[in-house]
Amino acid sequence: MARADVDAWVETFRARVLPGMRAVNGFRGVSFFARCDDDPCHVMVLTKWRDLAAIASFAGDQPNRTVLPEFMAKFFKTYDEEATFYDEVLREDGDE
Repeated sequence: MARADVDAWVETFRARVLPGMRAVNGFRGVSFFARCDDDPCHVMVLTKWRDLAAIASFAGDQPNRTVLPEFMAKFFKTYDEEATFYDEVLREDGDE
């Protein structure tokens, strides 16, 4: 994603993707990370779900496939087609 596209991408995600995620029972949150020291930027989206059943409710029959609607794909030259799953084994929140 080009540096100039980051704000538009976040806003498009917020307006068009996030409502569908929030509607899924088991959605726990999302974080966006962008590394823009180069152009294009590298973006990572970390979603949190209650369990794999909740992921499947959002992602469909192939929950291990990255969900990237066509209107979002235009922001990226390349992307990982396969999702990666992790169990959270430790979380420590500090002062904000």
